[in-house]
Amino acid sequence: MFLPFLQEICEPQTWLEDRVYILLRHLGMEQPEQIDLHRLCETYGIEIIEISGRSRAHEHPTMHNHYVIAVDDRLEPAYQRVKIAHELGHLLLHEGVQPQSTTWMIDWQESQANHFAEHLLLPFFMMSPLLTDCSRYDAPALLAQRFTVPLSLAARRFDRVLARLHARGVPVFW
Repeated sequence: MFLPFLQEICEPQTWLEDRVYILLRHLGMEQPEQIDLHRLCETYGIEIIEISGRSRAHEHPTMHNHYVIAVDDRLEPAYQRVKIAHELGHLLLHEGVQPQSTTWMIDWQESQANHFAEHLLLPFFMMSPLLTDCSRYDAPALLAQRFTVPLSLAARRFDRVLARLHARGVPVFW
């Protein structure tokens, strides 16, 4: 019943969403299990290391034009994926460390990195086939499991699916 509408809402609606989907498809990542953050980072000369501390990204200490994403090893794998995707977003979207940035600029960059991570980890075009035979109550747990992300992120992303359907005037009695 919702399949045509689900396919329609999968079309990118923002520049960032479009760019992330192009990147995923360029790397042949068409299924949730294929979203390999280590391979993606390697493509850009970014090394992922585990540390006991706050996750962050910085220039590689010995290799010019290379970067490191340090991810907190105390986090569960699903949360590590979110941190890696968020930091990758900063590296791909923002230019270096900007200590003179205003609070609103930092907030904007954090928001943009969060959106990048959402589009990368839970792309709508990969979500729609999974949702066709799933109840709205089971959807967040299914998405969290298939995409290896925290349930809270999957629920937030599924809410965006519902919002897009609602914006198209589709009654969501799923």
